[in-house]
Amino acid sequence: MEAMTDPFETPRRRLAPADKQLLNTELLPERDNVRVYKDAFDLLLFVYRTTVTMRREYRFTLAEEMKRTLQQLLTSIYEAKKTAPRPPFISEALHSCYEAKVLYRVMDELHLLKDWQCVTYIKQLSSISKQLTNWFKFEKKKENESLPNGTREG
Repeated sequence: MEAMTDPFETPRRRLAPADKQLLNTELLPERDNVRVYKDAFDLLLFVYRTTVTMRREYRFTLAEEMKRTLQQLLTSIYEAKKTAPRPPFISEALHSCYEAKVLYRVMDELHLLKDWQCVTYIKQLSSISKQLTNWFKFEKKKENESLPNGTREG
């Protein structure tokens, strides 16, 4: 009897060490360096895996909107890491996180999610939100400290 495998698991081809290094340093630098990026990416993968069983009318509306929102969240986090000043991009990421929370709430009210899926969504979204809020505060504090004495941003 064959061992059960995850239907969503994609087979990976073996990479040469040089290709693996390129992948880790050039293409996916944020995944290892910023925990909030990894958490948001994991949540996006979770959404892709769990929404395939939704009824058609929700899968192609609500689920797609959730995916787009989480993709925007990832883009904002990536931009915040690569661009200065960071607070505007972190603020965009927080906004995307709030949108995702609203979409989750709608999915929950429509009973589209199982209990264990709800718990995962709640934990991941609250973790991402807390990390983004702390990052935003840190960047604002750093920005204010770099201003000349006597001038403070609100």
